[in-house]
Amino acid sequence: MKLATIRERLQIGRIFGRESPQIQEPAHRDREAEVRALLAHPPFGITGISDAAFPLYDQALTHRSYIGNEYPVAAVGDNERLEFLGNYVLDFVIANHLYSEYDLPPGEMNRRLQVTRNTKLAEIVLQRGLGIDRVIRRRGQALTDSIIADAFEALIGAIYLDRGLDAVREVILTIFEDEIAECDGRRNYRGRLQECVARENLGELEYAFSQTGPGSCPVWTARVTVGGIPLGEGKGRTKQGAAMLAAKEALKRLGKE
Repeated sequence: MKLATIRERLQIGRIFGRESPQIQEPAHRDREAEVRALLAHPPFGITGISDAAFPLYDQALTHRSYIGNEYPVAAVGDNERLEFLGNYVLDFVIANHLYSEYDLPPGEMNRRLQVTRNTKLAEIVLQRGLGIDRVIRRRGQALTDSIIADAFEALIGAIYLDRGLDAVREVILTIFEDEIAECDGRRNYRGRLQECVARENLGELEYAFSQTGPGSCPVWTARVTVGGIPLGEGKGRTKQGAAMLAAKEALKRLGKE
């Protein structure tokens, strides 16, 4: 085959995403343990990842700067394609949930989707302690909000490809529990309790948390006090969910629910 013909076929293959598959070398043992530990921890709860599926997750947490500086060529690609997919999966799951569960006008639903902007995603990753920021592979590149957000979306894409829509929906709705609850003033018990306490000058509002069960499947207990008086307790798979139930009970005791 002529050299020009070979070059032409390679170019066509790149355009349509049909490059010759690269051999995927096993991830370094420490790296693999690190990624698996991250995924096993709530709110992901992804365990039993097959050897064939693991490179997806490894790739999701690999920034392009790492690939560009790796010599010899890195065993996995960067996370840009997975980030593209994860972005749309994330928006779809939240949009579908808002449409199904809340009677909101289109403009309001669109405003609620702004929670998936890069700066907000990075804030959620850091505030929730998801740990994604600690396992992003990169070289010569500062860890920015954009890099954290892209890795988060890429991880969503990897979970979708490996485990399917139901599994990724559960992960997303758990992570965005607080933001989703704010869509319905009646169900945003924490917000309502805070407003009630401030409006009626009831004293300091405090939440205390405790955890039981294995690390991969914890049960959180939240207790809320107002002015030093215990008013509510709730249990849930996440701290946010437990706190929401505790606030709901407190509102009932205050005659506001």
